Amino acid sequence: MSDTAHHAGPSPAHEQEVQRQPNPHVLRASAKIQAAASRCEAMIDHARTQIMAVGVDRFNVNEVLRQAGGSKATLAKYFGDRTGLIAAAIGAEARSAMAALSFNTVLPHSLPLREALERTLGGVLRFYLTPGALSLYRAVIGAANGDPRGAAAFYHEGHAVVVRTIANLLEERKGQDVPADLDTQNVADQLVHVIRAGLYERALIGIDQPPFDESEISATIATTLNLIMPGLALHADP
Repeated sequence: MSDTAHHAGPSPAHEQEVQRQPNPHVLRASAKIQAAASRCEAMIDHARTQIMAVGVDRFNVNEVLRQAGGSKATLAKYFGDRTGLIAAAIGAEARSAMAALSFNTVLPHSLPLREALERTLGGVLRFYLTPGALSLYRAVIGAANGDPRGAAAFYHEGHAVVVRTIANLLEERKGQDVPADLDTQNVADQLVHVIRAGLYERALIGIDQPPFDESEISATIATTLNLIMPGLALHADP
């Protein structure tokens, strides 16, 4: 038997085993990506905590970098600058807040429109009056004089979600409880603004403190619906 026969090369089984072995370069790259993602997440979490505690004006990005183990190079690469991190933190806080405000309860169409709106708007107002929601809104206002990215993140991840949910409630009842040509998005937007008059505004600027009077919350929703329901009537007079 020739030497060539003895050294014919690896067997197919050996080649398959080699192919199954992870590429060390890929593993190192994957580990770096995971580490960077974890560091970014930690930076956002620490930024959220600090912003909710002291506001945007007193936000210290160096303290966030110290706590998260990041660097200014990491900040620049993934967030651009201090304002970019603030925007990411506010967006994350808004998403978390919307998850806490559960819209998962399906209201039956047999429920009268007024009662459906009372339940939905009442839940929204009670949520807006929670300490976390008030802190978030104050943080957004504090960031309004600078770069608009933080406000935009809050608007799209928070306010717009609430408005869209109420608009969907109205949209599903077109022809049943509300006119078919109703601009549901605009009406929902107006409803969200109206319920924040009075009690919420006083709470936002610190005149009223929790716990809030449940009867005043109910009265706010009732007054709002007294104003809006005539315009939603299916057979309202022109």
